[in-house]
Amino acid sequence: MRLKTIIACATLPLIAATASGAALSHHGGLILDCTPPLFFEESPANESSVEVFDRFSFTASDNTDGATLKIWVDGKPVTPTITPQRSGRLTVEGRPEAPIGQPGARVRILINGFSKDGCERSHAYYVHVGPKA
Repeated sequence: MRLKTIIACATLPLIAATASGAALSHHGGLILDCTPPLFFEESPANESSVEVFDRFSFTASDNTDGATLKIWVDGKPVTPTITPQRSGRLTVEGRPEAPIGQPGARVRILINGFSKDGCERSHAYYVHVGPKA
């Protein structure tokens, strides 16, 4: 009985912290305040059209932990090439397993990653396959 009381009392601060908006990082530590990474400068651009989708790139903000980046193209994982910039940002490039050239296809690129202080962010964008408008 006494052990249960100790365990219950020890977890109360954690419950209070998570109820107030805190979270656990991917390293397992308690996060009280953090800034999620940003993903931008997508190429091809969001909602653009290409004749064949065979490559993509984007920039990740300087607070991105590059080792945590995961990317999927139409649900299939892609291993990216990550190049650090002098500014601390990351240039991320990748290719799907095979080019996607079926007219009318809508390709979904999903990006997931953590900031260096442990906040997670997911970002999706879409590219249409077909004649350029």
